[in-house]
Amino acid sequence: MEPYNVLFLHKWFSLSGGVERVHKNLATALAEQGVRSSFYVCNVSGDKYAGYKKLCSEFDAVCPPPGSNFRMRLKNLFGHIQHSKINVLIAATETANMLALCCSLKFPQLKVIYTRHCALNVSNQKLAPWMIKALYNLYSLSNQSIVAVSRHLQGELNSVIRMGKSSVQFIPNAVVSDKVQQLAAHNTDNFQLSRYFCAVGRLVEQKGFDLLIRAYALALREQPNLPGLVIVGIGEDLAQLKALAAQQGVAESVIFTGFTDNPYYIINGAVAFILSSRHEGMPTALIEAMYLNTPVIAFDCPTGPAELIQHGENGLLVPYMDVEAMANAIVNYQSICGKSISHSVKDFQYQNVALAYMSQF
Repeated sequence: MEPYNVLFLHKWFSLSGGVERVHKNLATALAEQGVRSSFYVCNVSGDKYAGYKKLCSEFDAVCPPPGSNFRMRLKNLFGHIQHSKINVLIAATETANMLALCCSLKFPQLKVIYTRHCALNVSNQKLAPWMIKALYNLYSLSNQSIVAVSRHLQGELNSVIRMGKSSVQFIPNAVVSDKVQQLAAHNTDNFQLSRYFCAVGRLVEQKGFDLLIRAYALALREQPNLPGLVIVGIGEDLAQLKALAAQQGVAESVIFTGFTDNPYYIINGAVAFILSSRHEGMPTALIEAMYLNTPVIAFDCPTGPAELIQHGENGLLVPYMDVEAMANAIVNYQSICGKSISHSVKDFQYQNVALAYMSQF
């Protein structure tokens, strides 16, 4: 058989996106197994260009000509697959998955892997849940693989797919590597705080930082000597979140760092990592925190946290979107300090994940 030549297909490539980081990790993990990977990004206009530019500095990546419409992008993608002799396509997000389906029809010998990284019914997706379910029924008939990044999500997909359930596989994200620990040991951003809670993610509604700020404000009223709160990331809700922190009276205690290539040093030094998401697939930053033995507190949001955290044993699992319960967990963070929890995420090691994907090729 000819060597594997994998193409990761994305609608766009955000600078701080979780799915984007997961696929960069997977490309690195595959490279360690001798598999060549590259990226195709459909939209690099406007604020999407920064993420694409950074991707190009790290991996082989291409995009369609500026101003291309859907038909032109699809034609360019077909040409790239043929010219570069791509034989494996891994798609992320529904736009990319639909393009991958077109590629599967155009090139019958192409191995396509559709991936799902969040629950089927979430608030910020453009497609209605019934349409997403219909799409996955269509993908399942194409004799290709569908990868879910959590067992709960695998169950969701199996519950809506009528035929071809065997096409749905659970494969964890590639997260755990020596590189995380190496970066965690170096203060590359000259970060100065010594006592703080930490949260990481895009500043968008999905990540629930508004809920976290409200919970932190409640906790601070009960326990005024609590550590500060550091939120790492960029996104459209920055001004709104800063205004909320001021309105809640905690503006001086909440620090927004912006984007960093090395959130691991900040995560490693935190008294606890907090996940406040409204929904997730499998939260990468939470896995990284556990790998670094940082105590973790998380909402029991749909898919992800409950598969990682045994409440009271290796973290605190808080009832979904219960702000008062989150505040109580923050106040009682010391109950989970000093525990070794890195073994809880061993399944997310690069080599294990790379081999699992290669089994789908």
